[in-house]
Amino acid sequence: MTHRVTVTIGKDGSISAETHGVTGSKCLDYIPLLEDLLGAETVTSEFTGDYRRTSVENTASQRQSQWNS
Repeated sequence: MTHRVTVTIGKDGSISAETHGVTGSKCLDYIPLLEDLLGAETVTSEFTGDYRRTSVENTASQRQSQWNS
C-alpha cells in the first residue's frame, strides 16, 4: 500500500493531518516533516486504529514465530 497523508485546513486556520498506509510507529516520522512543510507546531497527536491493529498483529506474528522455532 502507498503511504499517504491527508492534510485538512479548517476555516479557523487549524490544520489536521492523518496518515494512511503507514504501519506502526513509522507514522511519527511524518510529524517533523509536516511541521516543517506547513510552518506549524503539533499541539495534539493520537494514534489511529491502524497503528494499534498493526502493533497487535506484529505481536501475534512474533509469538507464532517463537512457537514454530
